[in-house]
Amino acid sequence: MKHTMRITLLAFAISGLLAGTNVLAETVNAASIDTLKPANEESKKCDHMGRRDRQQAALKSDLKLSADQESAWNEWVGKINEDRMNRDEKRKRDELLTGLSAPERMEKKLAFAKEHIAREEVHLAATKIFYITLSPEQRLTFDKGFDVKKHHGHLGKPGKHGDK
Repeated sequence: MKHTMRITLLAFAISGLLAGTNVLAETVNAASIDTLKPANEESKKCDHMGRRDRQQAALKSDLKLSADQESAWNEWVGKINEDRMNRDEKRKRDELLTGLSAPERMEKKLAFAKEHIAREEVHLAATKIFYITLSPEQRLTFDKGFDVKKHHGHLGKPGKHGDK
């Protein structure tokens, strides 16, 4: 009888705790629903291209390029921006890896890495050509204002979307 009473009291205590947890969870959910704002498609999208364009525009403004340097700038920006992989292409590339064996996935990833290195070599060559056209003061500005992660579309670890 004592044993049955203890089990009953324990079951009652547990059900009370669970009920209290459910009430608390419902309160939190109701409060969360009230404070949520409707999300539209624009707010969900990451504006990587727009951000990079704004950063490049700010760098260009800071450099105070002469008319002679404008064509070199345009050529450099064209090379840096020309072959950016968009999210759909990346998703398709990642889907190619599913269903492959571990060695096959490693071979594909190595091929992707080699493609990336080839693109970076093109970007480096274009940057060197543009850098030569800059005055010593402009080079200092470029060195401070140019961030490989920002201008090459990489997302760094610090902060949201690689922002510092």
